[in-house]
Amino acid sequence: MANYATDGKVGIERSGSDTSPAHRLGTTVAAADNTTLIYVYANEAIASGTGVELAAAFTASASAGGELTALYAIASGEYGWVSKSTLTVSS
Repeated sequence: MANYATDGKVGIERSGSDTSPAHRLGTTVAAADNTTLIYVYANEAIASGTGVELAAAFTASASAGGELTALYAIASGEYGWVSKSTLTVSS
């Protein structure tokens, strides 16, 4: 998966969760695979590839569907990146 940042932001590590916040919650990053990455706090364990639902203050929980997906497993009480598909309009 090519999910590296393409918008010039540095210090973005998207390969595992953080036990303390490494970025401001809600930070967004444009990724090379045409997705937007969002930094969240997991209020429950979220498995890799699972749908994610966001609540107030970028608190994430596992969901059966939706636009967001966990890039990797995020343990309850940890921080990490989820991806959102970016709409592309062709002409």
